[in-house]
Amino acid sequence: MRGVKCNFYPLKIKTLTYGLASVFALIGPVLFLHNINLSEWGMLLAELGLSLWFVSPFVLIALAVRYDSFPIVAKGALIATILAGLFGAWFYTELTFHFYMKSGNHDAIAMLFVAAYQHAIIILTLGLSFIIGSFQASRK
Repeated sequence: MRGVKCNFYPLKIKTLTYGLASVFALIGPVLFLHNINLSEWGMLLAELGLSLWFVSPFVLIALAVRYDSFPIVAKGALIATILAGLFGAWFYTELTFHFYMKSGNHDAIAMLFVAAYQHAIIILTLGLSFIIGSFQASRK
């Protein structure tokens, strides 16, 4: 039907984005906790802080979806979730199980930078979708 708008379309994108962000947000901390020694209680705060660092890119996505000003930001957030999530999932599993690379002393530091790269992917994608949304709004 031409000219009929569906009000459920943005809701489905937001729900899908929230679900994917939740799943991808769990991958980093779970694989991080798989690699470390949990017998030392002194490292508990550091482990908690690093787990929050691994989850923070997807919190950024959830906030962008929650407070979006243009409908295209929700679509950009879905794309950012897929890009950053797949990148993080592949890299975290590679650093944990070493399918292609050899293990080394750099694995722990590399895990810290995965979240930084995910932040960069998300900020660039959301920024681009915000620019496109504001351009579309100014043309109306």
